[in-house]
Amino acid sequence: MVENTALRETLVVFGTVRRTEGPPVSGAVVTLADMAGRKIGSAYTGPDGEYRLTVSTGGTYLIIASALGHEPIASLVAVGDETVRHDMTVAGVGGLTGMVRIAGTGRPVADATITVTDVQGEVVGTARTGMEGGFSFISLPEGMYTLVVSAPSHQPAAAAVTIRQGAQARQDLVLAARGSMHGEVWTHDRPYPGARVSLMNEAGKIVATTMSDSDGLFVFEDLPLGTYTLVAAGHGPAAVPVQVKDGNAVDADVTLTA
Repeated sequence: MVENTALRETLVVFGTVRRTEGPPVSGAVVTLADMAGRKIGSAYTGPDGEYRLTVSTGGTYLIIASALGHEPIASLVAVGDETVRHDMTVAGVGGLTGMVRIAGTGRPVADATITVTDVQGEVVGTARTGMEGGFSFISLPEGMYTLVVSAPSHQPAAAAVTIRQGAQARQDLVLAARGSMHGEVWTHDRPYPGARVSLMNEAGKIVATTMSDSDGLFVFEDLPLGTYTLVAAGHGPAAVPVQVKDGNAVDADVTLTA
């Protein structure tokens, strides 16, 4: 144990700094401040995790423990006319890095949103991927997390990751691209408003339906990549095959039969 010698020993605050799972933390800095934030004194914990600080008068003080590779912790301690024991627990922290790429092509996804949530579902961090699809979190408390990535025109993805004290975890993520389709319904060389437009997948299931607007226009957003049949019904039915690929918008006009 390393004692603080900067202050006259009158009233003593002492205790132990431990990690969440129990072991003592040596070399942690324990700082005592008044309620206005002015520093009263500080001490390092010894090999047993113990510290000792002294104050000249009683009162309520702010006490902070910080250590390399651990999340700082702050609390209040009330000092009367006797020695006060105040133990503290700090959580270890680690880093997290990774890359976000598109499934199949391996191309990086820039400006994707990365969200980290804890086991209670609380958001503990967010980040954006860079031009090369990379992201990083410098300091996360030890524990298990869910990593979620989202980006326009892509299906969100999630992965579980465990952060350990002093370690750098890596978790890459793959996004499935999604696309959109827009077009116009025609009949007799003019736009056809109010046509019922349906989209059928390769299994023959209708996955989306809309109506053409007053200009005969329609749009389908957020579609999985694949081959579809576009069916329009109004003055007379019509169907055309359409392929959605590469996460891009697809033009698909359809002309109704007489």
